[in-house]
Amino acid sequence: MMTVRGVEAVTTPRRIEAKLPISASLLGEAEAWVRLHPAHWRRSYPPRQVNNIYLDSGDYAGLNANLAGIPDRSKLRLRWYGPHLHLVTGGQLELKCKQGAVGWKQILPLSGTYDLTDLTWSALLRQLEAILRAGAHDWLVRYPVPVLINSYQRAYYETPDGELRLTLDSRLRAFGQRARSVPNLSGSIRVPERAVIELKGGIEDAPLRRLSAAVAALPVRVDRFSKYVSSVMALPDFF
Repeated sequence: MMTVRGVEAVTTPRRIEAKLPISASLLGEAEAWVRLHPAHWRRSYPPRQVNNIYLDSGDYAGLNANLAGIPDRSKLRLRWYGPHLHLVTGGQLELKCKQGAVGWKQILPLSGTYDLTDLTWSALLRQLEAILRAGAHDWLVRYPVPVLINSYQRAYYETPDGELRLTLDSRLRAFGQRARSVPNLSGSIRVPERAVIELKGGIEDAPLRRLSAAVAALPVRVDRFSKYVSSVMALPDFF
């Protein structure tokens, strides 16, 4: 773990991730699939709103790596929770890394509150840069451009032994930030009407077999889906 001005950047365990995107109109059915699933999913955390600011390079290296299907890739986001999209409180900077189906995150908790209605992007980035150093400072060097703000509702589940996790995301909203000097929280993007079931388990043989069985018990198939990529591609001026 690296130290950032006394705050440790925590690396999460590596997990296999399987995404099952569905039409938003099937959300009620998806909740029933979870309730009746043979894995006996139980609520692991109260549902809540997830908010993100996605950052990328000037030439969209993160987005293009995803579109090209490059197996080893990363993306940077500032994440916080709660109903206030404009108020970043209890946030964390996350570098999400992927190697094929295996994913993990490096997470830096941030202190303080940032009001997006009272900040320019350059001011927010300066504040972030001021508290970062060493490896984490390089995250903003690689991905210095705010591209997207999004939010969605997330429900959390796990198996009774906690070995497998499942999340169900819905009500996606997104706001383009390209060429904006201040955060845009009013002009939303017409994003694809999707909900997303995501299952996660350890990379060892036993949890991997259980994950495969859990996925097979759902009446939809695994597919690639990135909320970031799909929202950016829905921008009217995207090319």
